Amino acid sequence: MAQKINLTADQIVEKEFHIDVKGYAALEVDMFLDEIVEDYESFDESIQELSQAVMRYEEKIKELQQEIYTLQNENQSLNEKLSVAQSSGSYDQVDILKRIARLEQAVFKTEE
Repeated sequence: MAQKINLTADQIVEKEFHIDVKGYAALEVDMFLDEIVEDYESFDESIQELSQAVMRYEEKIKELQQEIYTLQNENQSLNEKLSVAQSSGSYDQVDILKRIARLEQAVFKTEE
């Protein structure tokens, strides 16, 4: 994409052609116009490449925004579940372990 640009706007504006017997030197004008054409072709290629890059980036942005939305919903759902579990008097791990130990004792005592 980093293509050499032959002319600047100032060079185009300040370009002077030598006057030939019947007017400007046709070859000189043709060569100058060829340089301008090359520049415009280069600009067109750059514009097309940049437009395609912009389209790819916009598509990637949409994908990432959708992923963010999905993850935010999942996060909210998990936070709600956590809140319900904490507020419903659920047992913490120590309580669960104590209960399991008591149940094991009861089971083993009845087996003997």
